Amino acid sequence: MGTIDTAGADDDVRRLLADLEAAGRAGDRTLAHEIGSRIEAALMRRIEAARADAAAWADASLQRVAELLDEVDRTADRGPSRRMMAGAEAAGGAAATGATVFPVWFGTNRTPAGDGFGGMRSKQTTFGVAMVSVPEAHRFGEVGSSWWTKLVRLDVRDDTLRVQRIHRLTAAAFAADVAAAVQAGKTADGPPRALVFIHGFNVSFAEAAVRAAQLGVDLGVPGATAFFSWPSRGSLTAYAADEATIEASEAAIADFLAEFGHSSGAEQVDVVAHSMGNRGLLRALQRIAADATRRTRVRFGQIILAAPDVDRDLFLDLAHLYPEHCDRCTLYASNRDTAVHASAWLHWGARAGYFEPYTVTAGVDTI
Repeated sequence: MGTIDTAGADDDVRRLLADLEAAGRAGDRTLAHEIGSRIEAALMRRIEAARADAAAWADASLQRVAELLDEVDRTADRGPSRRMMAGAEAAGGAAATGATVFPVWFGTNRTPAGDGFGGMRSKQTTFGVAMVSVPEAHRFGEVGSSWWTKLVRLDVRDDTLRVQRIHRLTAAAFAADVAAAVQAGKTADGPPRALVFIHGFNVSFAEAAVRAAQLGVDLGVPGATAFFSWPSRGSLTAYAADEATIEASEAAIADFLAEFGHSSGAEQVDVVAHSMGNRGLLRALQRIAADATRRTRVRFGQIILAAPDVDRDLFLDLAHLYPEHCDRCTLYASNRDTAVHASAWLHWGARAGYFEPYTVTAGVDTI
């Protein structure tokens, strides 16, 4: 029987390996397997500890990189939103002719991936602004149409919204930038306002940014448009993974909404949540309601619940939270939302956002 290499093992593992070799030489299979299981458990504990240390180091490093980049940007030119817009428009081929560049601020607990963010969870929330190109041919309510659709319309111009660039910010720079945008949008017709979008299942970071920009442009938000992007895997087959992730993101969503509502300077912050994103919003309101320090200072204007993928009984039980935290809440249900219908089938229970049975409760308008 060969000798096992014990280089890099700690004393406990070395002793177990020696015992395993002895059991092997003695031909004691039962003892050998027992010792082998103990070695595997000890090694797995070491691997998990190493992963945790590496993740903590990576998170700290990424945060420091973001801080250093922000310092460089502020030194070069204060006002990242204006600079980003000018850079996107000036970059070769960055924006199509006639397109406008629309900034959407974001918070996300996704891990950075390349120039954007992927579908894995981070223990920290990253802040920033995404610059989205909105073509001249953009149609209300759409983020882009197929070639066949454009052909039928006899208008083959590019109408697809695209993320041009993502700029990460520190929490302080993010708050200052949003407050400046809100004040810049103040008009004589109304108070400063802002909009926050929370996306649903099967949505990538870029898709969330594009949808937020579409909402901001089409609704004519007179201030700042923002979104929170939780780590959806962006896959139709990852429904179960997305369910677990939205639950794990509740605290991050609550923190983002509470701080945004407090520091943005907007007299009215409207919230739009779609599909599974409604679970994060509902639980976030529950957390805010339970925190006395936040409860008195966080209130929203309009809350829009678009086809909420939330258990109907749970929704009815907690629906009182909406009028407690907003001026008006509207639920939009549809019998054409196949994702919510599939969710009802999967969970063997009605969803609040599906057409039947109707979800009607006090303080919430159902359409």
